[in-house]
Amino acid sequence: MKEPEVPANESDRQAALDQLRILDTPPEARFDRLTRMAARLLDAPIALISLIDRDRQWFKSIVGLDVSETPRCISFCGHAILTDRPLLIEDACADERFRDNPLVTGAPNIRFYAGTPLRSSDGHALGTLCVIDRAPRKLNEEDLQCLRDIADCIEEQISAQELAIHYREQELQKQNESLIMLKQLADLVPGGLYQFRLFPDGRMTFPFSSKGIERTFGVTPAQARNDAAALFTMIDPEDYPAVVGSIKESSQHLCTWSIQFRIRHPEGKVRWIEGHSTPQKLSDGSIIWHGYLEDIDDKKRALLGIEESEQQLRRLFELAPSGIILADYRTGEIIDVNASMLKSTGYRKEEFLELGYRQLLSPNHVSMQAEVLEQLQHSGYFGPIEQEIVDRYGNSYPAIVHAMLILDSAGRKLLWVLLEDISERKKIERMKNQFVSTVSHELRTPLTSITGAIGLLAGGAAGTLPQKAQDMMAIAERNAKQLARLIDDLLDIEKLVTGKLTISMQYQPLLPLLEQAVSENRAYGAQREVTIHLASDIPAVDVFVDGQRLLQSLNNLISNAMKFSPDSGRIGVSAKQQILEGAQTVTISVQDSGDGVPEAFRSAIFQRFAQADSSDTRSRGGTGLGLAITRELINAMGGDVGFESLPGQGATFWIRLPVAVIGEP
Repeated sequence: MKEPEVPANESDRQAALDQLRILDTPPEARFDRLTRMAARLLDAPIALISLIDRDRQWFKSIVGLDVSETPRCISFCGHAILTDRPLLIEDACADERFRDNPLVTGAPNIRFYAGTPLRSSDGHALGTLCVIDRAPRKLNEEDLQCLRDIADCIEEQISAQELAIHYREQELQKQNESLIMLKQLADLVPGGLYQFRLFPDGRMTFPFSSKGIERTFGVTPAQARNDAAALFTMIDPEDYPAVVGSIKESSQHLCTWSIQFRIRHPEGKVRWIEGHSTPQKLSDGSIIWHGYLEDIDDKKRALLGIEESEQQLRRLFELAPSGIILADYRTGEIIDVNASMLKSTGYRKEEFLELGYRQLLSPNHVSMQAEVLEQLQHSGYFGPIEQEIVDRYGNSYPAIVHAMLILDSAGRKLLWVLLEDISERKKIERMKNQFVSTVSHELRTPLTSITGAIGLLAGGAAGTLPQKAQDMMAIAERNAKQLARLIDDLLDIEKLVTGKLTISMQYQPLLPLLEQAVSENRAYGAQREVTIHLASDIPAVDVFVDGQRLLQSLNNLISNAMKFSPDSGRIGVSAKQQILEGAQTVTISVQDSGDGVPEAFRSAIFQRFAQADSSDTRSRGGTGLGLAITRELINAMGGDVGFESLPGQGATFWIRLPVAVIGEP
């Protein structure tokens, strides 16, 4: 037999039971009715309301037994109060805890037990409602719920009466207890409760003050009862006139007194206090206020700190060089705007706040609402994107736009939008591109002559050159060709950026273009024994492209793969047809066997003049423009470019193009 354990909170539990004053009380019909109901509904010969005392279980109500208590050490209910769930013993003889229990081996010969805890209003387990049978049996969930429902009714009866229901004390004693309780509560509240009385002759007292007043002001209730002057001397001199004036106004109009002020303790410590009270005029002409004073120093200083931070943020908001807009995410209503945004658009603030966001966008802009909403919902942020912003006079200027989704204190979704005017940047970029284009054009003619002359000399047009001269001519020829490629790439980039590059789109089968690209690059790979392999399962599809520009892009990817493949490496060229977002596409892949793309370089790989390792790249040749040109060309033809790479496992660059449908380029 296993004796029931003692709950961890046994002393509190026993105290809660003792306070009920229910132990050893006579039977009561209100409890007996519920016990009979439990026996009848669950078809049990025995039903008990059992209360667990220090060393016994005592039965407040009994059906089917003629004893009023049993030792706690052998009780089933002592086990039942240890958990919130019902204790269900379907066969006590088969349970190691109870098989040799005297209540099982002898009268009342318990075989089946189901008990659910009864708790006091403050959650302590007092005992159980249980049903007992002399034969093994089971209960279903509906039966257990029935047992719990009746137990809830018993708990309501216990809570409804608690102490004074059965043992009423004299009315005066109850009042004294109430007064003591109220005083205790008054002393426990965070602030101080008080009554302040102002007599017609100007005398002031505190007829009542709680411990909170003493904690805050250091003045005992006895001291304050006779004279309030000690409290008033502690009011900060700067706040004293406002406090006295507010008391005077409240006394004249009998209106609520409410104020925040500072007090100074004798040691010089300053604290913020908040006071509220309601005045009442007495028959002798004096006025008494009923209210409380609360120390709000921490809260007030935090609030002042927040206000100071808000002022600083407001100054930053107004001084920010970029335009900033705060808008309602759901309605699009503009809530606030900074000075920079007003300056760049020419609006007055009240005019700007009346605008809709569409009025700020150029009529020619491509709507990105769906993409923006998707980014905001996914990450709470979108951008940077470039948009044309329209000012008050109908003129537009380019801006880089970012936005962040936030929630205000009320849970409303707001949008911070940052707009950076890039007009000057665009102007400088145009000047730079124009300069590069001009220089490139001016360099091309003399460079062509130089390259031709070097080629003639290297070919022996001026006679056989000494070996050292031949080596130097080879270096000069190689570098001249490299410079020529750089100029060609610069001119291509300039044409792509300005939209001047001619793209001649035609329907063309994909396979011949891939075969030509592989063939043109085999000789270049042979220098380092790098082989190029074209997959045998190229899909037989047509693409709507400029063939020469697609070849230029493929050559860039293949030559790039050769540069970064080891000697005797292998490059694979393949293509795969697939359906993406409901459209037929073909993805051309160029896979190398190099070291892969460095992690730090991946975000910049398609930018102009981007090189992962300039020293290594220079030794292998390259302008840093090939991938940038490839991206611009493929985008111009309605395709997309990307790459995949794992460290030490090479890289795969791909071009994705729509499959051509005749009549729908």
